[in-house]
Amino acid sequence: FATNFIVIIGACTAFFAATLGLVQNDIKRVIAYSTCSQLGYMFVAAGVGVYSVAMFHLFTHAFFKAMLFLGAGSVIHAMHHEQDMRNYGGLRKKIPYTFWAMMIGTFAITGVGIPTTYFGFAGFFSKDAVVESAFAFGGDLGTFAFWALILAAVFTSFYSWRLIFLTFWGKSRAPEEVRKHPHAVPDAMMIPLVPLAIGALVAGMAFYGDFVGKKNESFWNGALYFKAETHHGADDHGDAYAATPDAAPTAEDASYAEGEAVKDDGHGKTPLWVYWAPFIAMLTGLTLSAVHYMRGDPLKPGLLRPGGMIYGFLKNAWYFDKLYDFIIVKPALLFGRFLWKTGDGQTIDGVGPDGVAASVAASARRIVKLQSGYLYHYAFAMLIGIAIFVTFILLRAGGGQ
Repeated sequence: FATNFIVIIGACTAFFAATLGLVQNDIKRVIAYSTCSQLGYMFVAAGVGVYSVAMFHLFTHAFFKAMLFLGAGSVIHAMHHEQDMRNYGGLRKKIPYTFWAMMIGTFAITGVGIPTTYFGFAGFFSKDAVVESAFAFGGDLGTFAFWALILAAVFTSFYSWRLIFLTFWGKSRAPEEVRKHPHAVPDAMMIPLVPLAIGALVAGMAFYGDFVGKKNESFWNGALYFKAETHHGADDHGDAYAATPDAAPTAEDASYAEGEAVKDDGHGKTPLWVYWAPFIAMLTGLTLSAVHYMRGDPLKPGLLRPGGMIYGFLKNAWYFDKLYDFIIVKPALLFGRFLWKTGDGQTIDGVGPDGVAASVAASARRIVKLQSGYLYHYAFAMLIGIAIFVTFILLRAGGGQ
């Protein structure tokens, strides 16, 4: 149950965060939502039991995501601390080194590579391995995770290339003084991009065997092996998978139709279309983004721009914040105000410390009036006291007789 829950949370996180990245205008927010989405991929891999693949994606992600964030900082510096991509445009000639660094990072995060081969950028190997693991897990849960990750890959490609197109292509939309005098990017900001770019280029190819391996030779002891009799995931069987080569599903398994194109990569036989699905998702996102932002005015109203049909829904994060505010924040605020005004103010303070203090103060104000300072008042009080005392004595004496 715990691992299945992790798969669900990971797949939903990857999909949800990717949808929010589609409409962000702050260059750092786009990359931040991308990070959240990629964490969803890692959780899916951990949930289906291929911990080495989860660590592999974390490892490769460190290179290209760090480079994208540092590249975004370079852009912000060059644009006089402007972070809104709507005020960018045409920067590839102004800051060419930053442009190429972010292009490499974009190739890596979107998974550019040649399916069924060992050539590609870092994200091509690690992210595709997560997607293939979800498919291999099988069952309703594995199918759900697989298609959620494929859709997230489409969105990732779309918003990643949207960032590139709005920032580096087209005409500059920056104010004239910024456009004419962009800040020069210092070497201290550019030098760290070099090793990160190298990692984004070759980390996937260089370390694929160490993290994923073949025939369960990964040093993280994770594998893409699942028992044939439990191939449909833990939602159908209690023992979901086994990290042994002998447990690999075979072509006779019901999940693989007879005559279907398959590839045996040491992790069992997987249909070839599964390997091509992330690549097609990347191309789909790239094409849609180019059509959306490379023709005419990139900021004109459209499906994913202000005035679009779903823009408000995504811009408001599916209205989860408003729902959270309505269900939790406002009731908690009302309850807290009730405890403050009625409970603390009127009851505790009114009856307790403030109530006692008010009573003592009121009594003191009345008693203090007895102390007038006039001698005849004191003499009169003494006479009254003596009269009461004498009367008491006489009554006692009369009663004794």
